Amino acid sequence: MVGGMVDALLAHLGLSSRPQAILWDMDETLIDTEPEWLAASIEVVEGNGGIWHPDEDPQKVLGVSSEEHVHTLATAVVRGGVEADGWELFGKVVQHIETHLRQGFTLIPGAQEILDAFHSAGIPQALVTASPKPLVQALFDGMAGHPLQAFVSGSDDVPGKPDPAPYLLGAERIGVDIAQCLVFEDSVTGLAAARASGATVVSVNDTPLSSLLGYI
Repeated sequence: MVGGMVDALLAHLGLSSRPQAILWDMDETLIDTEPEWLAASIEVVEGNGGIWHPDEDPQKVLGVSSEEHVHTLATAVVRGGVEADGWELFGKVVQHIETHLRQGFTLIPGAQEILDAFHSAGIPQALVTASPKPLVQALFDGMAGHPLQAFVSGSDDVPGKPDPAPYLLGAERIGVDIAQCLVFEDSVTGLAAARASGATVVSVNDTPLSSLLGYI
């Protein structure tokens, strides 16, 4: 693929010049893990004597910081009358997801092609996710020859999304100005973080990656 072909994609996204870097969210942007996060959270809560509220709890564990997820797990277990160590519960959820990722995963349609297009154009790329470092490592291990040069995870000591800190750190780690970065995101908290950082932001809810394949 010729690097120059990416310019049509960038123009379609409203950019008049190439960004200095691309910053990617992970869950539901590059890979579909929400069903696993949800299933693992329910299994851990109910397996530890808790009560899961299906109308309230899902939105409290998807696309949130590790701290928020921990709080939701602990609250659900205490709801069942059982004492809970939220971080221990969260560790069990993460272990479940890591096992799943290491057994294999599928990228969101269009993700591989767009990752490759930016790589061919010589534009650095990094991952910025609320998921813990073991899950990022599992993703990296399963993507042979991936073009991601750095990552920020939920294990980093910065405030989580919707705070802009993860995206600011991502730009710092790849050595560019956040104002010159293009971000791909999906969650409400992630989009808020990316927009507050000063980056140019693409919501993959409104613009699915697969819809961009005709421009590369």
